Order: sequence, then structure tokens, then C-alpha cells
Amino acid sequence: MPAKSKRDVWQHIELLTVGAAIFFSPVNVLRLNQFYFTLSDALFSLALILGLINGRIPLRPLGRVSTVVWLSGLCCIAFGLIVSSLVSPDPIRGLVVPGQYIFAYFIVLLIVAGRPLDETIKLAKFYILSVFLMCVHAIYLIHWDGQKNTTFVSGSGRFTGFVERENECAALIALAVPILLLVASTGKLRKIYVVIAVPVMGYGIMLTGSNSGLACLAYGLIIFLLVTASWKRLLAGAGVALAAAAVMADAGRAYLPAIFQKRVLGALESGDLSQAGTFDHRLELIHEAMGLVESNFWVGLGADQYMVVSYIGRPVHNVYLLMWNEGGIVAVSGFLIMLLAGLGPVARAFKLPGGLPFAACGFVCVSMFLLAVNAFTHVYGRFWSVPIILSVALAQAFCHNWHRQFSQPRVFGPERR
Repeated sequence: MPAKSKRDVWQHIELLTVGAAIFFSPVNVLRLNQFYFTLSDALFSLALILGLINGRIPLRPLGRVSTVVWLSGLCCIAFGLIVSSLVSPDPIRGLVVPGQYIFAYFIVLLIVAGRPLDETIKLAKFYILSVFLMCVHAIYLIHWDGQKNTTFVSGSGRFTGFVERENECAALIALAVPILLLVASTGKLRKIYVVIAVPVMGYGIMLTGSNSGLACLAYGLIIFLLVTASWKRLLAGAGVALAAAAVMADAGRAYLPAIFQKRVLGALESGDLSQAGTFDHRLELIHEAMGLVESNFWVGLGADQYMVVSYIGRPVHNVYLLMWNEGGIVAVSGFLIMLLAGLGPVARAFKLPGGLPFAACGFVCVSMFLLAVNAFTHVYGRFWSVPIILSVALAQAFCHNWHRQFSQPRVFGPERR
């Protein structure tokens, strides 16, 4: 076997650095106290330097059109927040928050996307492993160690995870499931690992006691199976779901996490959303934000200024309303434009033979994210951007690989003159 060249060694180091950055992206707890900069961010920065040295930073990571649209949307986010912050009491936040969004959705995009398919699948495995270990960690802390009111478990017994936030942790786990199913469908991961990982991830969401996280998981599984599975698999999945529902409603109820029974199961059985955690409080914040939109239609309050004017004193848990109030219509429109640009590679993968699992994964992750952010504040954390960019990058890598293999001109004889 020939020895590896120095260039190959540096490329391998760069790939491992990106893999480590993705692995640590959910570990929000490892960050600086002075400002939001995590261990994952440091690794992404190192990977960017290595990528520039190796000449591996793509100019069009999502393809020509999708990259332009994605960056146009990101520029609108930054422009809306910066202009609105210039007339706010704290203009410095108008540089910090847009800078965080640029790092999350531009720098990470350059580092993760635009790679060959085999490399992108390896990066997906790093991410799946990280989320799986976080769920195993949850089971250990709550059922074996019995922790409560610690870094990873709230005072009420909800698992906050490496993200340090219950609902965000649950949504993060749900976003990892379609990526897991995609990697397994390509044959790069044994089916037995899926059989083990999906229940563990589902149980991890139960330990967070998150209604939105459970809804995201159900949405992801149902849509992915509907798009990719045969009738036989759909019937098998429906049978498993019915059996699980029967167990939860009867004898198996006692074995479910206490926090899940208290916050989620009661609301599901009664149909009363007021029992679903802090639903009423969040609804109050949404009503307040809707009332403020008219006065902040074009120019917003400025980055991180919503909680200053709110009589409740907290940011509204809805990215669309929060960004609209803080950055105006330009910022919220840019957010939608940027994410919808990610569906470009998804649409291309859908049209190609063998691309259905890649299209399903990208569509599920992007659409799930678009729905989930109705319950969250700013989403510039890298634990948010990594699964979205990774799912779209997988679809783009498949398209590039397919065209490279099947679109080369074939020569059947001497060239005609």
C-alpha cells in the first residue's frame, strides 16, 4: 500500500477536526463565560483554517443557485438586525447577534457542506454518536445516579442535557433521528444500530418532559417513513406504534419517566393543552409579540431588545415573532429565505434515482426546524445549525456524487472529426 502523501494527511486531520466540531456541537455547556463561544466553535475555527490551507473551502457548498439564495437570506437577517440596533439603546448587540448567525449559518456551512458523499456520511455518524451518547447519559443520570437540580438535570427532574435546556435538547434529539435513518438506509450503518438507537433517543426525549420534542420526533418518523418506506414497512411501523401506545396506556405506564407522565402524558390523555408545561405562559408572550409587530414592522427594536420592552420581561418563544420585532420584516423574511434555500438540494435529490432517502432526510429536518422554531427564541447556537446544514449537505453530496458518476460523457469509439 503506497504511503500517504503529506496532503492526504492534512486532509485527514482536517476531516477529523470537522468531525470533532460536529461531535461537540450539542455540548453547549463547554463555552466561555464572557461571550457565547463553545469548544465546538473553536474546533470549527481550526477546521476553517485547515480547510483554507488545504484548499477545501467550497465556493458553492449547496450548488450555484441555492448557495446564492441561502447567503442572500442570511444577509437580510444581518441587515435587519444591524439597522434596527443602530437606533436601539444597545447598538453593540446589533453586531454580536448577527455575528453569531453568520458564524452558525455561513462559517459552519462552508466547513460542513460541499464535501464528497463518503466524507459527509462520516460527519453524520459523528453527529449521531454524539446525540446517542447524550441520551445514554440522560438515562444514567436520572435512573442510576438519581440527579436533580444539577448542570444536566433541572430541579423538576427534566433532563437538560449538554445543551442545558430541556426543550432545545429534545428538539435536537428529534433532528438527529432522520439523519440516523438516512445513514442506515444507505447501508453505511447496520440496521441493528437503528433498532437500538431510535428507542434510546425516544426515551431521551421522554426524560426531557418536552411536548414539542415529542411532537418533533413523531413528525420526523412519520414523514420519513411515508416518503421512503414500502407498504410492508409502514404496516410494521404502525403496528409498533399501536403496541407502544397500548403499553403506555396500560401496564407500561408505570415504567415511563415520572416527568413524562406529569408534563406530557396527562395533556395527551385529556387533550387539555394547559397541562402541557408552560403552554399558557408562552401563549401570553406570543399574544404580546403579535401586538408589537405593527409598530416594529419595518425597523425593529434591535437585537436582544424585546425583553427590555416586554412587560413580562422575557423574549417571546417564537423565532418569527422575535426576529420580526427585533429586526423588522427584512430579518424575518431573510430567515425564511435562507432555510427554504436548503430545499434546493432536497428537490434535486428527489428527482434522481436512489435519492429519495436523502431528499426525505433534508425535507424532514428543514421542515421540522421551521415548525419547531415557533417554540424557541434565537437559534444561532451551533447545536441548531449543525443538523440543518448537515441534512442539506447530505442531499447536495448525493446529487454531486450522482452527476459525477452518471453524467460523464461516454466514448464508444474514435472521436468524429
